[in-house]
Amino acid sequence: MAVQLINIGNVANDGTGDDLREAFIKVNSNFEELDLRDDEQTTASNLGLVGEGVFYRRNGYDLEFKKIAAGDNITLTADDDKIVVAADSGVSDLTVTADSGSVVLDDSASLSILGGTDVNTTLVDNVLTVEYVGITDLSSDPIPELSANLDANNFDLLNVGQITASGLTGNVTGNVTGNVTGNVTGLVHDIDIRTINTYFEDKSADLGGITPNVSNLIELLIYSNDVEWGTFQTPSQATLDLGTF
Repeated sequence: MAVQLINIGNVANDGTGDDLREAFIKVNSNFEELDLRDDEQTTASNLGLVGEGVFYRRNGYDLEFKKIAAGDNITLTADDDKIVVAADSGVSDLTVTADSGSVVLDDSASLSILGGTDVNTTLVDNVLTVEYVGITDLSSDPIPELSANLDANNFDLLNVGQITASGLTGNVTGNVTGNVTGNVTGLVHDIDIRTINTYFEDKSADLGGITPNVSNLIELLIYSNDVEWGTFQTPSQATLDLGTF
């Protein structure tokens, strides 16, 4: 049954309203109607599909709500009709300096980190990876070359093909096939070949003296005069036949 409305007339005692008995009958009927109705069913709901809800629960006739708490670098202020959530200013500008140049980043700027020649950069979540993808070993380089001296740390160089150098220093082990460009300093079959240079310093052959066995004047004239045979580079055109031993 609906709640009944008491007719109070147009003005006091004008006889158009409900009399006292009729009025209190309606009052009693209205109390009975309210008493028969279900208990308080007021509740509250959190709207939207995302975010944290503010309403917690209804405890009897008390609607309970969660409090809003400030986190790191967050400030809460409240007045009669609102709660203001503000972020602390913190670091407003960030200066990034490189080997060449620099940039100032404000709260709306962004910084790009790009790879150069043979360098790739990847960013996954909050991890930045800088990777060199160029050639890192001699076997992969088609034209390798050194920018300074190579120190083999007393190790051997194996399976060497052709060597072209302005000078080689050290012991030569094994057979040397082909032309060697430059000076080779060291032992050949455990012999220092520089010791025979004294015999060829003027590139001429001086076989020393010959003890003659003179039997006539012609032989004496021959044995008393040196014979010039030229040098190894420009030998004499004369032919000497000393017979057989």
